[in-house]
Amino acid sequence: MSIPLLSPDQTRLLHDGYQAQVRGLLDDAARQYRKILKKVPDHPDVMHLLAMVRAHQNRTDEALALYRAAAALKPQDAKLWYNFGLACTAVERNSQGAEAFARALALDPSLPEGIGMLFSARRSVCDWRDDAQLLAAIARAGDPARPEIPPFFTLWLDDPALQLAAARRTVRRRCAGIVPTPLPARARTDGRVRIGYLSADFRNHPTTHLLVRLLEVHDRSKFEITALSIGPNDASPARKRVEASVDRFIDCERDQPAETAARARSLGIDILVDVMGHTNGNRLEIFAARAAPVQVSYLGYPGTSGADFMDYVIADPFVLPLEDARFFSEKVVQLPDTYQPNDPTLAPATRPGRAECGLPDTGFVFCAFNNTRKLDPATFALWLRLLMEVPGSVLWLLAGEDARANLRREAEATGVAPDRLIFAPHRPLPEHLARMALADLFLDTFPYTAHTTASDALRVGLPLVTRTGRSFASKVAGRLMHLAGLGDLITDSPAAYEALALTLARDPERLAAIRGGLEDGAARARLFDIQRYRIQIEAAYLAMMERALAGAAPDHIVLAPPPAEGSGA
Repeated sequence: MSIPLLSPDQTRLLHDGYQAQVRGLLDDAARQYRKILKKVPDHPDVMHLLAMVRAHQNRTDEALALYRAAAALKPQDAKLWYNFGLACTAVERNSQGAEAFARALALDPSLPEGIGMLFSARRSVCDWRDDAQLLAAIARAGDPARPEIPPFFTLWLDDPALQLAAARRTVRRRCAGIVPTPLPARARTDGRVRIGYLSADFRNHPTTHLLVRLLEVHDRSKFEITALSIGPNDASPARKRVEASVDRFIDCERDQPAETAARARSLGIDILVDVMGHTNGNRLEIFAARAAPVQVSYLGYPGTSGADFMDYVIADPFVLPLEDARFFSEKVVQLPDTYQPNDPTLAPATRPGRAECGLPDTGFVFCAFNNTRKLDPATFALWLRLLMEVPGSVLWLLAGEDARANLRREAEATGVAPDRLIFAPHRPLPEHLARMALADLFLDTFPYTAHTTASDALRVGLPLVTRTGRSFASKVAGRLMHLAGLGDLITDSPAAYEALALTLARDPERLAAIRGGLEDGAARARLFDIQRYRIQIEAAYLAMMERALAGAAPDHIVLAPPPAEGSGA
């Protein structure tokens, strides 16, 4: 079809609307677009723009309806289909999103980020069509002759060199032309070190559940803590707790990156900590503008930023040994225990009974509560073999409706009765923690292992079997298990992983002894000692600051264990 022509007045409205949209003035943008559509209701490009605005405003049904109408009028527009897919996956309509991404790539195979988004949407619903081909495409993410892949999706390949190459490529594109602002030298007599934590996830989010207690217990005699929020306010208890935990909470959601960088500079932030990396909602451009003298990658992304403007990455000797520093653009800071903080005050609800959770009264319960995006066909086939080897056992999973149907079909095709897969609905975190304790053994994924979920399992006394590889993401569960005294449950191959899980399922006395050690709390003490953790990370911040004040370039920092144990909560 031919796209209707706009009059000069309508063209001015379109220009004004687009400028408002770019500046984040979404109500103004929507108003201009709607004025045009009242006169030209069948203009697909204006529908497309309004759909993007409505998606950002969380007006999901209106956004999806606009995308469908625009796609019907302009079905050959690859970018329209791609944005339609983004709107679908943002609200967990992943099957629809996968269809939209597939349409987009069929129209334009070179579409930047399209392959990664299709891979993610399909993995989310355990639709493993073309999975090997999509992974092979992601494996070429560092090749400048190939379509760009978001670095996040390289975490599904145990290849730190690839992760660095993909990250560098994305940073070069996104931050080209950003000139860092010179920062004035800070005098040593300026008092407390000013730390800013920047995140889009100060809300009901796993990263915030890990971080919030640290924000509360930071030593205010030495540090001033600011939270800069670049994401939405979900009005959750988690959001309110973060707001109350810091000296200053600044909502920067509507800022342009340059504006947020200017805010950080005006506040005199000494160390700006990026809690995002290459996760959804990040704004690396803020750091490219040099918002603080010291800029640090931390917690939210288990890999390198690939950016020369990020000075340090906080890790530990297990997840990132110094011999692997060549795969990171940042200098490595090794905390002696773990890079991951935990909240010891987070308490499970009252433990439910098996029947309340849809579990059988008897029989071994394998639990796999990782996000379904982390699950691949080979791992699921391994889990099905365990079910076949352990009579009466079940596999307990977290999965949406589309994923459930696909997993049941895979089980049936393998000869496993689909009713041996038990699916848990999403529940508030205290209830989720309480029910995890009903399982007998947690089965981890690879190469993107359990991170927050591993801490959750250990918190309630649930042992894990995990597998480690070469990448940061593949080692997180292993490090947490070491701290909890479960180092002998860490494997390094599929065969060893399968053999160990089967051995534990067949040896109730050994498994009971392991669980007993976890449940008495002593084995988990270091993992959940937030005061011990605080001492370590604050020592790291002071070491970074000392180098900066001395005019020394960033360098690797290896922290020794603190001389005394912390005091728990």
